[in-house]
Amino acid sequence: MGNLKFITFTDVHVSPVNPASRKGSYEQDIINKLEQIKALGIEEKVDFFIFAGDLFHLKAPLRNTHELNTILINLFKTFPAPIYATEGNHDLRNDSYDTFSEQPMKVLYSSDALIQARDIRGNKNGISFRVRSIPFQEEPDLSLIERAKGDDLSIFILHLYATYDGGMFFKTRLFSYHEIAALMDDVFVLGHYHLDQGIQTVSDFGKDQYFVNVGAVSRGSLNEDDVKRQPKVALISVTKEEDGKVSIEHNAIPLKVKSIAEAFDVVVHEREKKEQKEAEEFVSKLKTEMVDVEKEDRIADEVSQLGLEKKVLDKVNYFLNEAHLQRKLIE
Repeated sequence: MGNLKFITFTDVHVSPVNPASRKGSYEQDIINKLEQIKALGIEEKVDFFIFAGDLFHLKAPLRNTHELNTILINLFKTFPAPIYATEGNHDLRNDSYDTFSEQPMKVLYSSDALIQARDIRGNKNGISFRVRSIPFQEEPDLSLIERAKGDDLSIFILHLYATYDGGMFFKTRLFSYHEIAALMDDVFVLGHYHLDQGIQTVSDFGKDQYFVNVGAVSRGSLNEDDVKRQPKVALISVTKEEDGKVSIEHNAIPLKVKSIAEAFDVVVHEREKKEQKEAEEFVSKLKTEMVDVEKEDRIADEVSQLGLEKKVLDKVNYFLNEAHLQRKLIE
């Protein structure tokens, strides 16, 4: 009989800059969680770790310090087993893998602190395994991806919005577990959606397939995140019987975190969420009601007459400038 164990985690969003609503050192709080994951790996004697993307929060390479990169490299190199990883949208500029050569995540791969899990095959304790991933894409074409076969255990790491039933998240597509299951892997480790959706099973293709989607390690690093959510990791145990049958057990394990009062200025956090929502709703309204407006200055005139609070107005103008820039790039 063979046994294999691994720990999954995702959406670390480490940053040398404190989010506005945080107290103390946000960077150190994140490092402390990574230390907890390392300690759990030592305690459980895991064979490897799986990381599902968004190690960094700030997408601009120059905003992530050399000191932070050094801390991460030194820490990950003391983990008791390899860390197989993929890139999230925050590990890239413009959500494009074309920018990857400039990003600090590549430095961590080059140092062997993390291992890019494009297609890794191995054997642990008589269990053959495969770990694969694709770089971040908002809506990847899953039909173009090879179907898994032949290994005792196949793991796919995906950084994309997904839920059991699928649907829409604002104007972004949510993939359903059922359509992802067609890739035929045994375990899917999902990142990108910070909500804790637990570990769920799909049995559409004659076997149980496990979807690990326990939410972000970070808490409150993004305006829309829920500060009350308990960050977790997942511990997956795989057993291969003498007759070749493979069984999978799983457990979501909470990380220790500071109380909300210790970690957050709740008033500031709630104001941030309100401002973000107002800005996004206004930009969405402009897109639907002013599609016939071609001139950027005409839109600016309309915005200036709304009497929005300065912080909300700044965010509206930021979103509009981004949209204008993207249009210019397309043209």
